[in-house]
Amino acid sequence: MECACQNYNWIKIDKEKCIGCSLCVEYCPRDVFRMDDDRSAYVKYRDDCWYCDVCTFVCPVKAITVEEVPYLIK
Repeated sequence: MECACQNYNWIKIDKEKCIGCSLCVEYCPRDVFRMDDDRSAYVKYRDDCWYCDVCTFVCPVKAITVEEVPYLIK
C-alpha cells in the first residue's frame, strides 16, 4: 500500500534518497514523521512541526530539507 501523503512547502523529503532508517521518526521532538509501507519517511502531523531542523541533522543521507518556514513563526 502506498502512502497518499505529500511534501509540504517547507518540509521536503526526497523519496529517492530516503533509506528507511527512521531516525527522523525517532528523533523528532514533536512526533511529526511516520514511515510508509515502502519504509520511506513522510510528514504525518505537519501542524505539530517546530521547524527545529533536528530531522535534517539526523538524516544520514540528507533526504530531508526544511526549505521555507511558515509565515506564522517568522
